[in-house]
Amino acid sequence: MKELDLINRQRISPKLWDFSYFHLKNNLEVFRIFREMLIKENKKTILDVGCGYKPWKLLLQKFKYIGMDLDPKYEPEIVGSADNIPLPENSVDGLIYSEVLEHVQNLDKALKELKRVSKNDTLLFISTPFVFPLHGGPYDHQRLTKFFYQEVFKKDQVILLKESNTSLSTPILSINLFLESFLPHSFKFVKIPLYFVFNFLALIIDKITMTLLKFVPHKYKDRFFTFPIGYALIVRIKK
Repeated sequence: MKELDLINRQRISPKLWDFSYFHLKNNLEVFRIFREMLIKENKKTILDVGCGYKPWKLLLQKFKYIGMDLDPKYEPEIVGSADNIPLPENSVDGLIYSEVLEHVQNLDKALKELKRVSKNDTLLFISTPFVFPLHGGPYDHQRLTKFFYQEVFKKDQVILLKESNTSLSTPILSINLFLESFLPHSFKFVKIPLYFVFNFLALIIDKITMTLLKFVPHKYKDRFFTFPIGYALIVRIKK
């Protein structure tokens, strides 16, 4: 399977045998909510920053989609970076930053650009890894926490901020991340069955944990989500 086809399939149809299934599944669930909000609020122009192979475009047929990437090989609608978006102020109704912010070196400038091109009430989708191997090197610069998002968007409206999994399943899922990083692609006949097994075990762990959390006082529940594989969130930008 070509890299393009694999990435697009994983983003819009993650499977239990994908090494980062929990992160992919969480991203898709939050993205679907984001898309429904775009439709309900009659948003028009959506900018996908760091679009890559444009997997999200497949779910945004009703909108004017603009893919932006630094690398022309992805055939983006515009070539540009997160810290230098070649669009005017107040020009987009929706923004996508999917697996992008961890690769941005000048994060402050990128966040200013995000605000600059947004209209008032622009909807923003972000997904980033947290417990995750180094990737896309040498352009892997940081891991961002939920406290970071709450702080930088405190003047906006954080509609949803969701962890990919509970902390109890992360050690199991980390085995998949290690295997993906350590074993070459030619070992997929070994890796794929193992991914399925460890994802299935993690799924059981999370199901049990979520059931037990119903009996845990609310003030303690956050402690079970301090070590996720990744985050996905929706923000309404206020200007």
